[in-house]
Amino acid sequence: MLAPILALSLVASATFDSEQTIEQQTAFFKSQTNGQYARVMALKSSAKNALEQACRNALTLPQRSIIKNTLAKKLNIALPESVSFIDAEITDYKQEKQQKWLTCTGVVTPAAQDINEAGLAVRAAWQVGSQKDKANLRPLLQVALNHPTTMSDAVALAAVLSPEGQRLSYLDKYLKASELKLDEAKASVAQTWFVNERYKQVISLTQQCESIDCKRLNLAAQTEFDNLSADDLSSYF
Repeated sequence: MLAPILALSLVASATFDSEQTIEQQTAFFKSQTNGQYARVMALKSSAKNALEQACRNALTLPQRSIIKNTLAKKLNIALPESVSFIDAEITDYKQEKQQKWLTCTGVVTPAAQDINEAGLAVRAAWQVGSQKDKANLRPLLQVALNHPTTMSDAVALAAVLSPEGQRLSYLDKYLKASELKLDEAKASVAQTWFVNERYKQVISLTQQCESIDCKRLNLAAQTEFDNLSADDLSSYF
């Protein structure tokens, strides 16, 4: 009987109708957060299995907002609305399902400020880098290039923004491929390697990536590698 009592007290304690409530909606979830409580609703049946992760993410919304506002103020720029990031630990997590909502609570402890700001900066830089207006790219890229946790993903972006003939040499000089984290960064590096016939490297890198671009490059590189003549193949060993 103890578990139901705890669950009921969790829902009773959570309130989501105050001015402090933060609300967010994506294609898959509706999320509401107030203090250490959050609740999420799946908007598509395919998202129901991911409700717990969505609720954990919802708990971090207030801290994500703080990180974003702090970085924007430091750099004196506007960050893309759709970009957010946090590296944090959630402890004392509890949850309860009630009708269409999953309500949860927990204590969010963010990682060091510099880690979170660099993580946000590199993600914002990749988004800005894909847009026509790149006015805010330089300060974001500088933050990401100057932090060890994001340097490789930033190097990959700097390479893809360079003239095509300089990309490979830039990656060879500055990139630590094993430290790439973002799928878009892995795909861009793999594309440069593929154009330069480094098929084994493409295969190895894209195996660590879940994006459609990575899967396409992996298949293409595997096909090219398998079609190499015996003489060409010997040069890869």
